[in-house]
Amino acid sequence: MSTRPAGAPARCLVDLSAQDRLRSGAPARAPRLRVLCCPPSGAAAGYWRFLVREDVHVLGVQYPGRENRFREPAAPSVAALAAEAAEAVTAAAWSSVPGSPDVPLVVLGHSMGASVAAELASLLEHREGVPVALLALSAKTAPGAVDVEDEDLRAGLAAPDPAADEALARWLRRLGGTPEAVLENPELLALQLPALRADLRLSMAHDRLPAPVGAPLLLLRGTEDETVDAAGMDAWRPVSTGPVQRREYPGGHHPLAGNRDRLLADLAACAGPGGPR
Repeated sequence: MSTRPAGAPARCLVDLSAQDRLRSGAPARAPRLRVLCCPPSGAAAGYWRFLVREDVHVLGVQYPGRENRFREPAAPSVAALAAEAAEAVTAAAWSSVPGSPDVPLVVLGHSMGASVAAELASLLEHREGVPVALLALSAKTAPGAVDVEDEDLRAGLAAPDPAADEALARWLRRLGGTPEAVLENPELLALQLPALRADLRLSMAHDRLPAPVGAPLLLLRGTEDETVDAAGMDAWRPVSTGPVQRREYPGGHHPLAGNRDRLLADLAACAGPGGPR
């Protein structure tokens, strides 16, 4: 029997575009692209707010242990995260909007989120009957491939103590993407580390590739990312029977926000008629 709270599937999908419209008062527009985003370890659905544009519908998967799910226990596996997200997508209100099925659905995952996205796209296609126009995976070595070793990461995943916290902070600083104000403040850091450690352990324990999807596959990587090499990204190839494309953006482990327009253009091109080109 699942220990997940009954309302968890509904809470695990955050409509970032709708939140933006509430803040700005902008009217809703028919999107040309719908992007379902899975965040990296330790991050919340709001990680993907940078993607929001008037013509792009952005939804973030919210893992337990953060924001509106702060009090929920960590998920038992990457597969469990994907399963509740697939259930939420199937029940989402936008799925019944006239014309909505014609909007290409992109499933995008960054770092640990790449593993969640691959499982999620497979469930949507094979179990839920939801067509996926593109699976885009970023900055993550595929399960079964040789991962890049990191001493601070290994030390940081030990039983929580000051030395382990310092090691994890050093690792986060090298990756970028975490505000220095958080890394320098022990109290703020202590709030972040439990969810981060839980996610990292799930990610490192995930050792399988899901049933392949027919959607095209887009592999993304920062040119200066030391956490994953080209071979680690290419090892994702079996998750799709469709065409595969690769893109590299300037930057390290978190290059997507700084290259938003290029990313959206690549997603739209690869999800459109004819797929990658």
